Amino acid sequence: MRTRKSTSLLIIILLIAAATFVSGLNVIAQETQETAEENNDQEKISDLQEEIDKYVDKLKNLQSREESLSKEIETADGQIYLTQLRIQNSIATLRAKENEIQKLSGDIEELGVRINKLEKSIDYQEMLLGQRMRSRYKNYETSPVMVIFGSSTFNTLVQKTEYLKVLGIQDRRLMDQMSKTKTAYGQQKNLFEDKKEKEESLKRQVEVEKANLEGYRGQLEDQKFEKEKLLELTQNDETKYKKLLEEAQRELNQILGAATFLKGQKSKEVDKGEVIGIQGNTGFSSGEHLHFGVYKYSSFDDIDGWNWYYSNYINPKDKLKSKNVYWNTGCEAPGYKSVGNGDWSWPLSAPTISQGFGTTCWSSRLYGGKPHPAYDMYGPYSSPVFAVEKGDAYFCRNCLGDGGNGVFIFHPGGYMTLYWHLK
Repeated sequence: MRTRKSTSLLIIILLIAAATFVSGLNVIAQETQETAEENNDQEKISDLQEEIDKYVDKLKNLQSREESLSKEIETADGQIYLTQLRIQNSIATLRAKENEIQKLSGDIEELGVRINKLEKSIDYQEMLLGQRMRSRYKNYETSPVMVIFGSSTFNTLVQKTEYLKVLGIQDRRLMDQMSKTKTAYGQQKNLFEDKKEKEESLKRQVEVEKANLEGYRGQLEDQKFEKEKLLELTQNDETKYKKLLEEAQRELNQILGAATFLKGQKSKEVDKGEVIGIQGNTGFSSGEHLHFGVYKYSSFDDIDGWNWYYSNYINPKDKLKSKNVYWNTGCEAPGYKSVGNGDWSWPLSAPTISQGFGTTCWSSRLYGGKPHPAYDMYGPYSSPVFAVEKGDAYFCRNCLGDGGNGVFIFHPGGYMTLYWHLK
């Protein structure tokens, strides 16, 4: 009876091992195919990244060339193509990560089945071993020989018999197999947890990559729109582009010259919201608008020669109160934005922003790569311009004799605001 039970157990263990081996062969074949697919994905991603790096270098080299419309168009085309490459790379990366997640999901499911089988195998082995131990103990205690001769005599009679040798060997084999099964169970559990952790990490990476992809798609639309506006503004004419460059430089020189002229002049105290001029196109303006800048200066004495314009400037949104304004800068698709974190009034009651603050698509083309330290904005024709906060105002009414009009106002707290292109 015991021999048949032991033989049955060994057969079961061998069947489990055989099934595991066959399953392992199938897994190896599947993993070989999946590895080939992963390699193809990685090669495509690597090729795209190589092309991206190539165009990044190409755009850097373009910056060293002399300013021209052809350079700007070539740069715009390069940026559009670079963004398209990044979109392709992002899509390929997403596909690779999603495939990896799918593979991990299958591995995790299969590991779950294996772990369940191992748990059942351990339970069965422990149950069978317990039964064998209890049966041997019972037979040992109730044996007639044991009752007649006592335990000492019984042990002397049977300890060297083949029967007990066989049972001992089989029990040791069973315990050894149980130990191996438990070891395999622990390894599979650890592998299961590792794969689950990797799966969660990949899912987070996928969400980040999806956000990047949406960003690239929006950027591509903005770049195409920006190129269209450039061609519209210049009419694809090199001469007109050169004229825009010259006008931008003359505008800067005019503002700097006005600040120098007004340094010794008298100021006028103005209140918040007071009309200080009318929106115009004086001073080399390409169209009627207001150039509005904010600086950290207490008086003209703080302004250092010709360098102040690109020093101590502040993003106007940090001082202006929150307002929903329309953006139509030519650097991105037009639309409304909520702008403003401060408590100052806006200089125009219903402004459209035509150029933002800082690095813009126009600052790299018209200002030698320097930032635009202001907002350009316009309202309805001949809109009144208001003081954003009370302060001491200095008015330039064609003060340099070149038709430029503007106002500098010094406010409490050490701030200065600049209003230019007024009528």
